[in-house]
Amino acid sequence: MELPWTKNRRLNEQIDSLETDLLNIEEKLEKTQKKLEAEKKRRSELSHKKQDAEKKINKLRDKVQSLEDRNSRTKSEKTSDFESITPNALKNSLKKLGMIEGKNLVTVYSPKKLRDHSNVTEIKNSVPKNLFEQLSGKEGILLFYDEDLGAYCFRARPFFSEMFSVSTSFKTGGILKFFDKKKTWVQVSRGDSRVVMEEDGELQELEKIRDRVDRKHGKGGFSQGRFERKRKEQIEQHLKKVENQVKKLEYYYVLGDREICKRFDGEYLGGFDPLKSPRENFYQVQRLKSSGN
Repeated sequence: MELPWTKNRRLNEQIDSLETDLLNIEEKLEKTQKKLEAEKKRRSELSHKKQDAEKKINKLRDKVQSLEDRNSRTKSEKTSDFESITPNALKNSLKKLGMIEGKNLVTVYSPKKLRDHSNVTEIKNSVPKNLFEQLSGKEGILLFYDEDLGAYCFRARPFFSEMFSVSTSFKTGGILKFFDKKKTWVQVSRGDSRVVMEEDGELQELEKIRDRVDRKHGKGGFSQGRFERKRKEQIEQHLKKVENQVKKLEYYYVLGDREICKRFDGEYLGGFDPLKSPRENFYQVQRLKSSGN
């Protein structure tokens, strides 16, 4: 039979042993908790560093793309038969051409490719072969030709109707009237759009609609699918604002990406260059480098 004091001593020893084990476990738990907190902090820092790195990468990609686009435009201008001029330069040239009188003065307006003109056979018989071949695949052609004076050729937005004339004067009146008439156009983009009116060469910005639209996915842990959905929502909200502004217009022209411009009732003229002024974007005038030679 175990004596009471012997039993108590044994129980105390067991308690001391358990308390020692508990202390050891608590120490291990505390060390593990500190390691876990340190790991969380390290991961958080790495996540922030990753986000910062992705933002820098996106900015650099945007800059590279911008430089590549600019370089592409520069190369295109250098290798093109046409050079950019201002709308006023075209207007002044047309005024001078309209004053010329003679025989068999050829005027051609071709909004579509010149080879698709309904009077293409007559045009071929009225201008030099090499000139027709040079312009055959071009759109938006305004051509004025005289055997003695040579060719004066321009390209512009297809805001004019098809025409072919052989007469004692160049037909410039229709284009000149268009320059002075009141007209409205809408530059539509994904987040930055404007409504502009022109009359007698004077511009008035009627509306400017600007909204934030995320361009690149640069957030760590933010799924690409969720990002794309958010971006589409932002674009849709912006385009609805633009629609609300233009629905009161009776007639207008639309510039921008063809896909997003399909939802507008205005006459579509093509894209635009955000680096150019609204008037330059609307007319997009070019002159054949050999014009008049």
